[in-house]
Amino acid sequence: MGDILHVLDMLAWFPENISTYGAELDNLFAIIYWVSVAIFFLTFGVLGYLLVKYRYSPDRKGYNYHGNNLVEVTWTILPTFLFAAIGLYSDDIWERTKYSKRVPQADVEILVLGKTFGWMFLYPGSDGKFGRNAYTDRTARNLMSTTNPFGIDSTDPTGIDDFTTENQFRVPVNSNIVVRGSSIDVLHSFFLPHARVKQDVVPGTWMNIWFNLFKTGEYELACAELCGGGHYSMRAEYKVVSMADYDTWLDTKNAEAKAARAPLPMPTAEADTAAVVSLHK
Repeated sequence: MGDILHVLDMLAWFPENISTYGAELDNLFAIIYWVSVAIFFLTFGVLGYLLVKYRYSPDRKGYNYHGNNLVEVTWTILPTFLFAAIGLYSDDIWERTKYSKRVPQADVEILVLGKTFGWMFLYPGSDGKFGRNAYTDRTARNLMSTTNPFGIDSTDPTGIDDFTTENQFRVPVNSNIVVRGSSIDVLHSFFLPHARVKQDVVPGTWMNIWFNLFKTGEYELACAELCGGGHYSMRAEYKVVSMADYDTWLDTKNAEAKAARAPLPMPTAEADTAAVVSLHK
């Protein structure tokens, strides 16, 4: 009996939970699942009983019944109360995880764009603030292009150390991570199975996603929305690291971004003369 229940238990097939609110979502799934299992066996149990009891017999006379008001009222009222109870129970966790007004203060804020078939991320500089881009300023959308998908304004000094990664997603452990997600082409779904996060990202709008992870490691980030022929390959490297390791990685990336955007030095007269001489040697 235990083996049968283990096979039936949906949670036994789930990936490990590493999210602070994941256990509550798992419990909600479990309640809905086991209620559905009970209704399934009750329905088909009654159906099987009636099939056997009222099976055809040449000596039995058949009767036609218009209906049973008591039965009809019962199977209308009971599901109504059942679904209302599940709705009330789930409202709190749903509100805390999905309502934009309940998103906590971000320890780390990241922008993500889905594309066919990959993920692009924009991280803020060491000050934790983004420069001008298509998310922070809607008027910067005219800067968006295939080479500048986030619409980053290179003239804004605040964003000189902002940096992008492609299919590389790194976050610190025990921190409130707030992700603002969108898409540059078709509908995608930002899916972190171990974090119990799945959110559609829609072209033209930014969706709020938040989570707090309590275990370091390397996990899967995938697209959970059929988005084309390469949908199966739309995965990203997803690491949860200590805050010290995250700060080190962030400092390295910030320095690389600053170096890449630093203006080239103006040539001096001596450098011009040396260049001319070298050309005529």
